[in-house]
Amino acid sequence: MQRRTVTGPIDKGIALVRSIADQLNQHMFRSFSGRVPLRGDITFEITRADGTHEVRRMRNLIMDAGEDEAAKLLVGLAASPFDYIALGTDNDPTPDDEQTTLNAESTTNGGGRAQDGSPETSGNVATVAVTFNFTGALALVEVGLFNDTYGNGGDMFSRQIFDVINVKDGDAMTVTWSITLGVSRA
Repeated sequence: MQRRTVTGPIDKGIALVRSIADQLNQHMFRSFSGRVPLRGDITFEITRADGTHEVRRMRNLIMDAGEDEAAKLLVGLAASPFDYIALGTDNDPTPDDEQTTLNAESTTNGGGRAQDGSPETSGNVATVAVTFNFTGALALVEVGLFNDTYGNGGDMFSRQIFDVINVKDGDAMTVTWSITLGVSRA
């Protein structure tokens, strides 16, 4: 019995769908470079002493040390969660994934590294949020996510620089960091 190849409209449609699926798969694997994507989003909510309110949002760079610690956490080799947020006053150089500290971490005027006592997860998104209540002036231009206090150093999971946020006595700022592992499901 001879096998016959049908080339009707249905077969052409199936071939087209397969071609599109193949192209999508190639694009996805090329985009992820064989890695599971790990992305951080930061929201700054600033409430001024005069009652005005400002919100800024940005993405961040995941540092090499952060990726290494995430892999350790996955298999239980590291015990320190990334639940400390630090602010800084020096945005030079531009973030590089090999950095391990902020350039000039703030330790005064209410801008010192602070811990979220109850970080949360929802699906594949981990969220850390800290409110800083300022007692003096600071010109903030960098932020980092750490797994320990300032005195102990800790590993820096991620960092970002931004246009200056000038704060003064009586201002408050909530920094919310959301880390998504994999593709966003929202």
